[in-house]
Amino acid sequence: MEDFHLNTINFDAMEVSLMHKHLSRTVTITYDECLHLLSLSREIHLKRKEHLFLQGEIAKYVAFVQKGCLRYYFIDENGHDHIIYFAQEEWWIGDLNSFYQSEPTANNLQALEPTVLYAYDKSNFDKARADIKAFDEYCKKRHAKATAARMQEMMDKQSVPAEDRYQRLLTTFPDIFQRVPQHYIASYLGIKPESLSRIRKRLHDKK
Repeated sequence: MEDFHLNTINFDAMEVSLMHKHLSRTVTITYDECLHLLSLSREIHLKRKEHLFLQGEIAKYVAFVQKGCLRYYFIDENGHDHIIYFAQEEWWIGDLNSFYQSEPTANNLQALEPTVLYAYDKSNFDKARADIKAFDEYCKKRHAKATAARMQEMMDKQSVPAEDRYQRLLTTFPDIFQRVPQHYIASYLGIKPESLSRIRKRLHDKK
C-alpha cells in the first residue's frame, strides 16, 4: 500500500528553522546541516485515516511530523485496537525494526488528521547519519530515550492508575481531545471509553 502523495520539496527558511530548533534541543547542529538533512527527505501527505504502513508490510520510511497527528497501534487476535502512542508535530515516527531489517511490521501507523511528513527511506536516512555527525548523535540519543519511554509506558500500564496516566498524557499533549477521538484515547490508556468519561468528570468536579 503506497497510494499517498509523495514529492520532493523546496524548503523555505521557516521549515529549515523548525528542524534546526527541534534538533538543537538535543545536539549542536548548524542551519546548513539541517538544510542538507531536509534535502534528503521526501514530503508525504496523508489524508485523514490514511496509513503510512499497515501490519504485514515493510515500514519503508522513518519520518518527521511537520504537521498533523497520527496513531501507532496494533490489532490483537480478537480484532481490538491497542494504541502504543500518538504522534504530533516535531515527533519522529516509524518502525525501526521493520525499517532496518526489512521485516514485516506487526503495527500500523495512521493519520488522524491531514498530515505532512518529511520522510526518509533507508538509503537516505543512512546517508543523513553518515554525512551529518550531529544528526547521527541525535538519533542515538533519541533512540535510547524512546526505548526507555516505551519500557516505562509498559510498566506504567501495569502499575500506575489510569487517572494518573491520563493527566500525564494531557501534560505532553494538551489539545489531544480536539484532535483525537475519545475512544482512541481510552485505547491508549487501556480502559473503556465510559471509564475515561468518568475520569474526566471526576477531575472536572475537583476544579
